[in-house]
Amino acid sequence: MAMVAVLLTKVTPASYTAWIATLPFAAKLIAALLVSEVGAYWAHRWCHEVPFLWRFHAIHHSVEHIDWLVNTRAHPLDIVFVRLCGLVPVYALGLASTQASGADAIIPVYVTLVGTVWSFLVHANVRWRFGWLEQVAATPAFHHWHHTNGAEGRDRNYAAMFPWIDRLFGTLHLPNDRWPPVYGIDAPIEGGIAAELLHPFRHEAGTEGHGRPDKV
Repeated sequence: MAMVAVLLTKVTPASYTAWIATLPFAAKLIAALLVSEVGAYWAHRWCHEVPFLWRFHAIHHSVEHIDWLVNTRAHPLDIVFVRLCGLVPVYALGLASTQASGADAIIPVYVTLVGTVWSFLVHANVRWRFGWLEQVAATPAFHHWHHTNGAEGRDRNYAAMFPWIDRLFGTLHLPNDRWPPVYGIDAPIEGGIAAELLHPFRHEAGTEGHGRPDKV
């Protein structure tokens, strides 16, 4: 990310960077959160639709019981890919820069921390519902449907914090009266940490032409 940030800073027009610098910190932070969310949405969606990426993302979906610690169960390369897709647009649009100072200099840190904390929240093993707020901010109900292994709701709800992004791209699934009946993937990953780290590199981990190989 540091190398990408330096490169983007060098190719961004100085006049544009100067204009962005005049914006209030709050405006830049909100814009960075929105831009990062859209980038991460598409990265997450590609992880389900592209066979090679699903090999890594399947580790996160292999759990059959959802609680807040599921947020920590993911392949390192999966995390790197999604985070890059979320942060690169922030730097590309000048909302973060290697030349920034003060609070502006740590906007990417704020974006990452907010996203991380929110991810723990939406994985929580609670059945709370929040009415109309669920259309604005991601909740456990929203993200639990993302982890379902049932026909209903599968491969939906990719956004990390803002469900309306899924609505915008046609992938929102959020029933008011029920929860997912089953979680996990069709082909469980056997073994411990070592097996999970090596799983994406095994031939049988993916299937050509299918975003989620366990569908085959």
